[in-house]
Order: sequence, then C-alpha cells, then structure tokens
Amino acid sequence: MNDSNRKAHWETVYTTKGENEVSWFQENPAPSLELIGVANPTPQSAIVDIGGGASHLVDSLVARGFGHVTVLDISQAALDVAKARLGARAGQVQWVVADVTQWRPTRTFDVWHDRGGLPFSGRSGGPRCLPRASEAGGPARRSRHYRDVCDRWPGKMQRATGRPI
Repeated sequence: MNDSNRKAHWETVYTTKGENEVSWFQENPAPSLELIGVANPTPQSAIVDIGGGASHLVDSLVARGFGHVTVLDISQAALDVAKARLGARAGQVQWVVADVTQWRPTRTFDVWHDRGGLPFSGRSGGPRCLPRASEAGGPARRSRHYRDVCDRWPGKMQRATGRPI
C-alpha cells in the first residue's frame, strides 16, 4: 500500500468509526502508562506517542503534568478527535500528522511510545522497523528510554481495520 492509500485508509477508519468502535480502544490506557512509568519520566521529559490517534493516553499524560508531549498519527481525523476531547488542554500538546516511516523528528525524546504504527507501516514480512528515526544515531535511538509499546491483539486488529498485519 502506498503512502497516499495508507493515509486514506486511516482517514476512513477515523471518519467512519467512533473511537470506541475500534478494537484497540482503551478508556484507561493503563498498560501504556505502566510501561512509560518504567522509564521514570519527569514532568520535563519529552514523550512521543507514535500512532497516538484518538487514544486516551495523551489525556492521561497531560493530566499527570507532562509538559512535552508529542502525538504523531497519519490521520488528521484521529488527532482531531483527541484534540476535541482535550479541549483547551490540546494546546499543551504538539500534534504531528505524518507517516512514521517518513517522519524525521527534529528533537530527541526521553520516552518513545509506539502503539502500533510500525505494524501498520505497510512493510511486508517480519518485524517492522523505523528506518529513519531509529537508524544509528537517530532520534529514537538517542532517546533515554526507547520503548516500543504495541498494545494490539493479532487478528482482532485486522478485523477492525480491514488490513492484514
């Protein structure tokens, strides 16, 4: 699937389904918060949530006082759901509409959280990789704590998204 088809696919998912109609929906993102907590971040820690979309993780991070949160997703519609839910607090977050496989971060992050952007990257066979951000010396690898948190369930994601994983 090429980049424009991948983007169109995710825009369709987030414009035709409610946030709680997708299989990966979590009202309380406790598993992600627990894994992020292992990195022992401070309010000044830079945290990026890759594939964050309409996730409630950003709500929890902002509520806990983290001041340097970035949410990246290929779908503007997904980010718009999260922004609307956060209201005025959305201004405390950096929102990035990009394909993670093409994104070149301009900063390093203390915690890199990936909720499934890599499995959906469209690359065939085996584990997916972040070719630019995680290359030797890239922003993901320079991060104090590199975390790949893919909180997905085999088969269930494919049924919900209509895409093979």
